[in-house]
Amino acid sequence: MKKYLIFLIIAVTLVTSCSSKTSLPQEPAEEPNISEPEETEPTEEEEPEDPRKVVSPLDGMKYYPEELERRVVAVSLDNHPEARWQSGLKDAEIVYEFQVEYPYTRYLAIFLAKEPKLVGPVRSARPYIIYYAMENDAIFVHVGGSEDAFSEIKRLRTAEIDGLYSGAMWRYYDTGKYAPHNMYTTLKSIRDEAERKGFRAESTFEAYSFNEKKILLSEKHTVMKAESINITYNKNNTTDYAYDVEEKLYLRSKDGEKHIDELDGIQLKAENIIALEAPKSVLDNAGRLYLASVGKGKGIYFTEGEAVEISWEKGSEKDRTRFYVGNEELVLNPGNTWIQIVDGLSTVTFK
Repeated sequence: MKKYLIFLIIAVTLVTSCSSKTSLPQEPAEEPNISEPEETEPTEEEEPEDPRKVVSPLDGMKYYPEELERRVVAVSLDNHPEARWQSGLKDAEIVYEFQVEYPYTRYLAIFLAKEPKLVGPVRSARPYIIYYAMENDAIFVHVGGSEDAFSEIKRLRTAEIDGLYSGAMWRYYDTGKYAPHNMYTTLKSIRDEAERKGFRAESTFEAYSFNEKKILLSEKHTVMKAESINITYNKNNTTDYAYDVEEKLYLRSKDGEKHIDELDGIQLKAENIIALEAPKSVLDNAGRLYLASVGKGKGIYFTEGEAVEISWEKGSEKDRTRFYVGNEELVLNPGNTWIQIVDGLSTVTFK
């Protein structure tokens, strides 16, 4: 009997065990979703603004104080076709373009906060180039110049560094350019030379007025559409800007080609463009010019794909050129500015 009972218990246990191993659910279980989760773009969080940063008087952008507490440097830059393209222009807060001897133009690049690795090609001085450098209380950098320019440098006691007499500039042949289109420098070299010459270490000048952030001109003024701009200095020399809606900046071209920075090949961009009318006259047989850069005149301000008519005033060679819309001072959008000096606003077309 005991043997039978033990046999029965073992048999029941085996049946139960087999049943539990082979039984299936009535309906198939729903398969778990093991697919990879969809990748989503990480949300870009704006970094909190560093409270130490302050607004630059030249471009309305914010920098650390030590980046602004130094002397402005203004460099006369070559724009001869054999000098292209230039190095450092994308880092300038302000760039002026004006005519020199036919059919060429030249640039004056104004640097304060940023330090491009290389600046050039540096070229010669003209009186009106000096005046725009001096309104920024800058160290004026050039290689030689006209007799009138040297007279003005002496008369106005300009803080200047001339590459003809300074080791702060050098011929840079790796660019494939040749003299006189290959004189280069760095801002550190210029500031070191300025210290050696005993120039003031900081600039004093009138600041421009800037909006806290970019706005449309049409929020304040009656405007014209200006998504493409053409400036014709002569049949062989044109400057164009095309407004990029995505970047909200103007892309610059020169003589039908994208104007790039020699350092990285990136096309130059502008937040503000100001066309200033400054009548010209030819001074000598070499074609050197007089530009009426001191006095009053008309102009056009372009930003964010819009344009408004303005006027300008410059009281003396050292005074800041001031801009007005009607009787109110022009307030610029924060960002870099290209100032195009033309002998007539009829040479500026836009749509």
